Amino acid sequence: MPFQRYSVTGVAVLLGVMIGLEFHMNRTSPTIAYSSYLNATDALSQAIQRTPIVSRQLAAARAQLKTLEDASEHTAKGYLKLQSELRSVEKQSGLTSWVGSGIAIQIAYDPNLPVIPGLRFVDEATQLRMVVNILESAGAQAIAINGQRLVTTSSIRSVMGLNAAQGPFSSAVQINEQPVDAPYVIQAAGNPTQLASVLSAEGFADQFRILDQAFRVTLFRAPHLLTLPAYTGPLPGAYAKESLNA
Repeated sequence: MPFQRYSVTGVAVLLGVMIGLEFHMNRTSPTIAYSSYLNATDALSQAIQRTPIVSRQLAAARAQLKTLEDASEHTAKGYLKLQSELRSVEKQSGLTSWVGSGIAIQIAYDPNLPVIPGLRFVDEATQLRMVVNILESAGAQAIAINGQRLVTTSSIRSVMGLNAAQGPFSSAVQINEQPVDAPYVIQAAGNPTQLASVLSAEGFADQFRILDQAFRVTLFRAPHLLTLPAYTGPLPGAYAKESLNA
């Protein structure tokens, strides 16, 4: 009987060990572990295969970024260059004030000069245009008369009988469609010595003296510079309208 009891006990223990081992084997199934290993291997392999593609995509993105950065830098430089050119064009065309060296010419009645019969009344617009033409030929970079800046579309014309200034002035002058009365002050930007020399060589002082008018030239050099105002009149095409029947 004791032998039989021990045999039954041994069988029960062995059976319990086998059942526990079965549970352990089911919990860590070789099939599941092996499947997970294959999945991980496949994922790693796919990642390795995708690496060159991602690298190329990254390189392409960086190249595109570099292109955009270069284009942005080029655009910024181009914008600054255009701004500089615009300011230069505006200055040359008279749309901005001008500060620099130059001369100022004052044409005024001088009662001390003798009156010459037949020459008392003259066309002031013709006089002013003559002086302006000489100044431009002498290299004047900007010209203004009594605060009116001259541009390519400016006009200088006389309006007879409207000048009440003292002396031989017979008419009012319109510059940029604005009335300008004597005495006249012509400002010209440029090399003051050169401008004054040309006026002297042309004998303007003597010509105006005959007309009872003093012709005085003042030179402006640094630090005493000349300031010419900007043109404020209408620009070419300011009154133009777009045709809808084109």
